[in-house]
Amino acid sequence: MNVKVVDNSLLFTSKLKNVLSTALNESSRDILILARNRAPYKQGGLRLNSDATQQSLLNYRVNYYIEYARFQEFGGDNKRVVRHYTTSGTGKNYLNGAGSIIFKKMDGTIRKHCNRIGI
Repeated sequence: MNVKVVDNSLLFTSKLKNVLSTALNESSRDILILARNRAPYKQGGLRLNSDATQQSLLNYRVNYYIEYARFQEFGGDNKRVVRHYTTSGTGKNYLNGAGSIIFKKMDGTIRKHCNRIGI
């Protein structure tokens, strides 16, 4: 009896990388949307100057380009503390909180995109 083994591991790994990249891209966009909604808002500059970019394979990053974004994210620095945010529902940890929420949903996002592998 002759048995032929077909090795599809290279095809599987390349398709898996594409699926994971798509899932991470979707998650980074979701983090950006949620963080924009939670970011402090007075004149709109902090919410407008942000994006999600791919740094390398399977590596995505959400960026805020305003100089005071770090100050707002951590609620102050060593010298000053933000005590009052003018818009309800906003505040410190807007980016970290959004990342934590989306991270809990990553399993479902990856499963949704894994249906495309189909070897």
